[in-house]
Amino acid sequence: MDEKLAIYCVCFPDHEPLKSQRYQHDIMCNAVSISSEYRAELDKKGFVFDDVGDNISDLNWVLGDLTATYWIWKNSKYDFVGTSQYRRFWDDSVGDIEFCENTLYVQQPVSLGKTIKEQYIQCHGDFGISAIESLSEDKKIPLSKEMLDKTFALDYLHSCNMFIAHKDVYDRFCHVLFEIVFALYDTYADEISKLDAYNKRMPAFMAERIVTLLVVNKDHFFPGLKIAPVKWDRTKKTLMQKLLS
Repeated sequence: MDEKLAIYCVCFPDHEPLKSQRYQHDIMCNAVSISSEYRAELDKKGFVFDDVGDNISDLNWVLGDLTATYWIWKNSKYDFVGTSQYRRFWDDSVGDIEFCENTLYVQQPVSLGKTIKEQYIQCHGDFGISAIESLSEDKKIPLSKEMLDKTFALDYLHSCNMFIAHKDVYDRFCHVLFEIVFALYDTYADEISKLDAYNKRMPAFMAERIVTLLVVNKDHFFPGLKIAPVKWDRTKKTLMQKLLS
């Protein structure tokens, strides 16, 4: 299995992995922006870069970690693929999983204490919600009002755009996910460009909700697909790491 599975740890310039796990392959997002010197340093550490092959690295400012997801979808040759993040990792028990071909492995859901819609608006405003509802109403994305209402009423989230699957399943999942994400960006690029730096990543934030929607509505999009929640943890920097960063 070791030779067949890669969990790409998504990193960003000056934010490298806080730990290493089994199956881990480090991938640098927004690689299009880094210097040749820094790139050479990362290359020696075995990093993969999201600006080679078929890529959308130049959209990192708006799509965040999804530029790594896209790179994996279009370029990875491993049988099973997935992502972790430089400070968010799968529980170490991930090394004991016997991964199955027709299963999507997702983060155990995070309890929000309120609905997805309420939590999103509280954190980001209502633009992302209204944008995707409008695209749905205009039939520009394959999501119905019923799907959105059902998802937005949930009080939990499969967060961080982290999932693992056999490459065939990963590809099918990404095909639907990016159809929706690109529709959001292409339709609302002008409005997105006027947001503050944090909320410019609206399509990436909405993608977390879309991932949850696709899981909840898996029988519509991926008949017969099994869903397996996996434990995860968030690694915090040590005092020394904070002082050196």
